[in-house]
Amino acid sequence: MPHFTEDWFSGHIPYWEKLFFEELGWRPDEARHVVEIGSFEGRSTLWFLANLLRHPASRVTCIDTFAGGAEHDAAQTTGLFERFQANLAASGEAVKAEVLRTDSASGLLRLLGRGGPGPALIYIDGSHEAADVLTDLVLAFRLAPEGGVILCDDYLWPHPDVLRSPKLAIDAFTNIHRNRIDILDGPHRVQLAFRKRAG
Repeated sequence: MPHFTEDWFSGHIPYWEKLFFEELGWRPDEARHVVEIGSFEGRSTLWFLANLLRHPASRVTCIDTFAGGAEHDAAQTTGLFERFQANLAASGEAVKAEVLRTDSASGLLRLLGRGGPGPALIYIDGSHEAADVLTDLVLAFRLAPEGGVILCDDYLWPHPDVLRSPKLAIDAFTNIHRNRIDILDGPHRVQLAFRKRAG
């Protein structure tokens, strides 16, 4: 059985079910590729594998340093990579997962360098620093195909310093690219999702 010490994810499940299965109409048995920036202990990774990536050809690429961020303490990050690996193995679906243990920019650039079709979904849940989130968004948008979805976590994550919160970067990016994206289910949630338009 997977072992988790934190749960920042389960509250998102009702929104994800509505977004993926109702609004987007995705079926679990369709082949697709998901890129996840920020995996931590693997709660969201395992949800993707169990709910969106059931097709034998489906896969998830996890990009994470597994060193934690400024908001994590030593107790949360000690042995983090090993916990993630153990949880992934316990799922029985590790064969569908590629793990890039690196920073998000390096991981996304590696995927861009491979070419080929882009992922159906890019989930951005790594650094909370606005500058890092903006970099993730710029590279993710290049990687995403037409019709690809980018889902941003912690849109309303509170911090007294706006430079240490994702919202500033997400708002800047979505405003600059407002003619090239469609916001999905509105910007009122803790998370914000948008789809890349054709053309």
